[in-house]
Amino acid sequence: MSVPGRDATTAAQDEVADPRRIAARFVHPQKQAFVQRAGLDGATAAAFAARLAGVTETELARYHAEFAAAVAVSAAQVEPGFASHLPFRAGDRILALGDSITDDSLSWASHLQSYLDAHRPHDDIEVVNAGITGNTTQEAIARIDRLLAERPTWVIQLLGTNDARRHGREQVRMQSIQETRRNLDLLARLVDEELGAQHICLTPPPVVAADADAWLPFREELITWREEDVAEIADAVRAHRGVVVDVHATLADDPADMLLPDGV
Repeated sequence: MSVPGRDATTAAQDEVADPRRIAARFVHPQKQAFVQRAGLDGATAAAFAARLAGVTETELARYHAEFAAAVAVSAAQVEPGFASHLPFRAGDRILALGDSITDDSLSWASHLQSYLDAHRPHDDIEVVNAGITGNTTQEAIARIDRLLAERPTWVIQLLGTNDARRHGREQVRMQSIQETRRNLDLLARLVDEELGAQHICLTPPPVVAADADAWLPFREELITWREEDVAEIADAVRAHRGVVVDVHATLADDPADMLLPDGV
């Protein structure tokens, strides 16, 4: 592996060294459909999030401030002139639909919002992070009412990794490829007919199965992934009739450099 690769691996390991910090990155109960339907106020949801992350509300706020600062520094490395080429119009509302890759407080969705805030501040473009850690395509369909309530003009979707998740000692696959294809088609119809939004689909990134197999939290939960399953889902996403961003192909040569040490 090249020196940059080693640097990336070390940075990823440092990023997960604090288990409370990693929990704070991915624990956002206020986005869960049952929490939203219950109408919990912000203070109650914040207390719930802190409890799930195993920290105080003050500590959680500090982590979130650190995440926001890190995203701002990272997003600032993108060429400012690129902002004028983005297809979004003033007042657009972008729904980022996905799983943990989107839910992550350091995710692409957070970067997009930070970049737009920095370079198109007067356009009031909002990115709504509707990623939920662990979500499958089926679970995204099951919360369509909450997505409708956001009234987005764009939906950028990165789903499929958890459809490939395997459970138990028998490593039973979460959803068959036929179920995933059906769900992707249904999501496309719902976005088009119910939301009337522009729809962009991203293929799921590749996984490093050996790292997933070795990751202790996954071993305790008896879950893992296989790259051939994810590649099959990436092919299904490529069949989307609209715009497709092929993350899977882009990262295929050396995915470990771009993933956390869990391989996913």
